[in-house]
Amino acid sequence: MGKNRIYIIIYLILQSLIGYSQHHYSIDTLEIHQQIKSFGDKDVNRSFKKDFFRSIVFKNDSTLYYNPNGSLHLYKIKLGEDLMVEKLSEGTFHGHNFKRLLFLYNDVVYSYGGEGLFNVNSSLIYFDEIKKGWFEREIKNYPLDSRFVVNSWVINDKLRVLLNLSSEFDENTSKYTKYSFGYIDLTNFEYHKDFVFNYPDYSNFIIPESEFIYDSEEYTIYGYREKNNHCRYSLFDKNTSELFRTPFLENTTCIDGFSYLYTNKSMLYYRKDEGVIDSVNINSFPHYNNKNHIEIYRSNIKKYSFLKFLLLGICTILIIGLLIYKKRKSNIVSESDKELKEIEDKMVELKGRRISKDELDDVLGISHYTYETNKQRRSTLITQLNERGKIKIDRVRKQEDKRYLEYIIS
Repeated sequence: MGKNRIYIIIYLILQSLIGYSQHHYSIDTLEIHQQIKSFGDKDVNRSFKKDFFRSIVFKNDSTLYYNPNGSLHLYKIKLGEDLMVEKLSEGTFHGHNFKRLLFLYNDVVYSYGGEGLFNVNSSLIYFDEIKKGWFEREIKNYPLDSRFVVNSWVINDKLRVLLNLSSEFDENTSKYTKYSFGYIDLTNFEYHKDFVFNYPDYSNFIIPESEFIYDSEEYTIYGYREKNNHCRYSLFDKNTSELFRTPFLENTTCIDGFSYLYTNKSMLYYRKDEGVIDSVNINSFPHYNNKNHIEIYRSNIKKYSFLKFLLLGICTILIIGLLIYKKRKSNIVSESDKELKEIEDKMVELKGRRISKDELDDVLGISHYTYETNKQRRSTLITQLNERGKIKIDRVRKQEDKRYLEYIIS
């Protein structure tokens, strides 16, 4: 029994050491760069120094893939004493996939979204190691108006994504304002929409481009170079969608391959140049500069819903008001038409006669008004009756006394 306990303790110690051995190998970027030069990819050589640590994904602690940002080159790198770089892609490839999401799922390398000099891209492509090339993955129920991937991250079997859609454009700001948040199920490549909202500018949502990215199952680390070879680091919690900073990484020098940052579950590790590893539980320190992305997206649903409700209310009031106005106008026109018809019937009996102003006012039914009102009303009714064409009323000078007027009905 004593021996069994010793074996169990030894086994647990070994398992513990294995657990902490993730990324045990240092990354000799000088040797990697030398081997990449042998493939003759000049565009990769020029961008290697700034690009490398934001363009790699790990298969395990000794194998990683390198897809230079903005290209479709793909290299497999095996770390260790006998470091080896293998180019998987064939030919010269370029693509509008700057700022894309590079990730591994079931040992397949994927590239999602990105942008180029004059274009943006919302497609999901994968690398086929047998055919040595990239192919687009069709996504069921994917928004037909998808234009640009603003943010995305992989959590378990889901590719969480915020899409900018091309269906609504603001001419004042020259920006596309409609967004869809949801996820792509990586088991069957089907898009599921959670909600949509409108916002004038996606700069409030996007995670700024960084010089260092490390991606694990639960966290992504972003590194931004500052002065004196120090870097500012932010962590993204994929479960909560919170982007934050931690005191553990303050005043940390920028990683160079011999030094490195990585996470394993809730543990954050910093390997120094001399190989010493500092570690901390991410949740043991307070988070600051917090920014919860899904909460930000959702907050705009309420604004959008309120604006939609307000706009709908205004439109409803306008429509009801227009209907009431038309009905009243119709009633007024109907009453006016009835009044004119009655006058016409009286005028028909007076055809061929000359009548005085007072007689005309009696027929028109306006003799009880004031002088100014009479004058205006008489002129309006004469015009309306003449336009109807059934009778005609002409104003002439009275033959006996030219100072007065009378009217001929014809």
